[in-house]
Amino acid sequence: MGQDPGFTVRPGELTAAGTNAVAVAGKVPEETAKLAEPSGRAAGGLPGWRSAAALQRCGAAWRTVLDGLAADMESAGGNLLTCARAYLDADRLPPPAAAGTAVLGTGAPEASREAAASGQTGQAGQAAGAPL
Repeated sequence: MGQDPGFTVRPGELTAAGTNAVAVAGKVPEETAKLAEPSGRAAGGLPGWRSAAALQRCGAAWRTVLDGLAADMESAGGNLLTCARAYLDADRLPPPAAAGTAVLGTGAPEASREAAASGQTGQAGQAAGAPL
């Protein structure tokens, strides 16, 4: 069995996706507001018909759903931006051995330096200096 290769994160791609999601989400309410006019115009052409009220309810339901989708997209985009920032900030932290933290969980800085120098895996299963 091979060793788990882990995964790679590209914060720039997370940032781009998050920025795009937030931008698109910001445009949706402006567009959904436009649903009222054609629905109202069509319903106005059906005086006395039950379908007129149903048409207006349908337009309102679509607006509610699309506005909810926009809120979800904005939240997801914000979460992607937060995640990208967390990865970038984590890359700026000193390596565990440099901070005096035991890589192998022994609590002894000497063991940490030896483990880091030999490339042994740490507590999180990552080799010292391995990419995320």
